[in-house]
Amino acid sequence: MNHKNLSYYKKIARYLTGEMTAEQNQNYKKEMKRDHHLNKDVNLMKQSWQVFSLDPSDKYTETEKAWSKLKNRLNEDGILQDSSKPQIIKLRHALRVAAIALIVISIGIPTIYFSYKEITSKSGYIEQSAIESTHTVDLPDGSRVFLNQGAKLRYKNTFEENRNVTLEGEGYFDVMANPAKPFHVNTGKVIITVLGTSFNVKSAHAQNEQTEVYVESGSVEVALVDSKESIVLEPGQLVRAKEKLNPDLQTDLNYLSWKTKEFRFIDEPVTEIIDVLKKAYHVEVNDSAIENFDMRLTTTYQGQTFDAVLNTICAALNIHYKKEGKVYILQTK
Repeated sequence: MNHKNLSYYKKIARYLTGEMTAEQNQNYKKEMKRDHHLNKDVNLMKQSWQVFSLDPSDKYTETEKAWSKLKNRLNEDGILQDSSKPQIIKLRHALRVAAIALIVISIGIPTIYFSYKEITSKSGYIEQSAIESTHTVDLPDGSRVFLNQGAKLRYKNTFEENRNVTLEGEGYFDVMANPAKPFHVNTGKVIITVLGTSFNVKSAHAQNEQTEVYVESGSVEVALVDSKESIVLEPGQLVRAKEKLNPDLQTDLNYLSWKTKEFRFIDEPVTEIIDVLKKAYHVEVNDSAIENFDMRLTTTYQGQTFDAVLNTICAALNIHYKKEGKVYILQTK
């Protein structure tokens, strides 16, 4: 029997899902540095974390074979008492479906769908890109970044000298406090300086576009690279940066829905609701059949799949949808 047990896997699951406190997170990182096998297991599981947590069925079709191989591996590790199927179901609840699917990846099943790309240069810089969906990045200091689809994050593999990162696209930052070493985010247009806080950044893709910074907790300083104009933002505040800094209050109830998958719609046109959902779930929807519908909805969703949300909307509108490839097509009855 090797050293792995149920507690071992549960701790990895807690780390990957962000359920550890800041102190526990730091201690676990130290443990990974000391234990090569633990570090390898965590990294293997993390590689497909986002994909399997969103929809395992779309990314891995041979589910029964996967569970069979997983059961054999867990039996070897002494986690399962017998080979009965109820034990597997019990274990799924203990580790959560997403986390257990990652354990399947760690036992060497070759069919893997990658939702992100990581490149490490010879100079010690790491670049991570969110390709098909969102992607979570744990930085060397314990800070965590959630990258929206299409975003790129570049940083040094160690934060010994400074805590500087470069962002392209949209990212949500949860920064570990360290007054002696400020955290800097460079988007090319602005530089954001923080000590410890959580905030969202939408960086400009083109020269004539604006960058947005929204603070959820703590405070940050936003400075224009060219003019050095700066402003300090408090919770709930947002600034749009182009040639000048334009502060504002953030009033969009679904501004962070791409990260949280929590939605709140109050008397919203259905077409606008669909637009919000498309951006948050990164799906393609053909809603031309309801373009002229004079229908508004007041509703909330929390942590549901896109299909579940779409089913409730279709029921409210008395319409239905079909799926062709990756495209959802709304149709009237």
